[in-house]
Amino acid sequence: MLRYFPFTSFFDTKMGTVPLPNSSPVVEVDEHYQHEIKLKRSLLQQHPSYYYQSSPTTLTTQWEVVEKILTSLSTAYPNAFTFRQDEHHCFWENKKLAETIEFDIGDLASLPFEPLDWVGRQVQEDLLILDGTSKLQAGQLCFPSGWNLSSKIGSNFLELHGPVPDIMGPMLQSAGRLIERIPPGKPIARNNWGYRISDQLDLSTRHTDTYLQQLKRQAPEITEHTAGDTIFLRSERQTLSRLPVSGWILFTIHTYHSKVKEEAKNPDRAKAMLAFLKTAPKEIIEYKSMTPIVESLIRYLERIVAG
Repeated sequence: MLRYFPFTSFFDTKMGTVPLPNSSPVVEVDEHYQHEIKLKRSLLQQHPSYYYQSSPTTLTTQWEVVEKILTSLSTAYPNAFTFRQDEHHCFWENKKLAETIEFDIGDLASLPFEPLDWVGRQVQEDLLILDGTSKLQAGQLCFPSGWNLSSKIGSNFLELHGPVPDIMGPMLQSAGRLIERIPPGKPIARNNWGYRISDQLDLSTRHTDTYLQQLKRQAPEITEHTAGDTIFLRSERQTLSRLPVSGWILFTIHTYHSKVKEEAKNPDRAKAMLAFLKTAPKEIIEYKSMTPIVESLIRYLERIVAG
């Protein structure tokens, strides 16, 4: 089952944003770590400028992100990662990948890639940097759903989600104001959600046409009896942290997915999914590209809940 279940018992236009507990790391490691790191590195090797973009003005902030991410990993998972720092000189050991490296903060030649690109290859999360005005200035984005870096670099946080239905406008405006007020040392977290007929992690826009064709072809065949096996719940655990030196924002996205059948084994989750979908406005269902499958999904959940 999903580590982060994104639904309450009814549709809510709020972002569901909460303070990130002190006990929760900014980045997390699970049983899919090796597989997802391998996939990330493969995508970056094949299409480096599609999945990673930055500007020279972000380099100082990138080094801040490296220190923050490596400290978070080594603190949360001391048996898997070691990070030592003596002023600018750093030692990093990743036992999960059997890798070690020594580098110097501020010295680009001491790493094989730009700092953000390198540290992104150590984590399952997508990593994005927003400047002081909440505009996207750099990112490693391998597992998005329906967007890409090229179309969003320079865009405000609110525009990363656009175009969105009018009903979501106030929600995003509120989120934007909240992000502007994030203090250093007080990160926030939220969950995003979607239903897909694929467990493919990379659903960036280069795959959109293929996915929509697949949806058009398969949706008529999905029934109340097969929906649980053929539809996946996709959940994103997102965090936003104010970096203490630059004052910019580190935006992380960890994508999880699970068959609806697996989530529905929990009666409370089955009821929450059903209630949420029944009260979700049509504009949201369309925005999430769920219109062709939502009725079959609801009937499946109704059957499960009824027992």
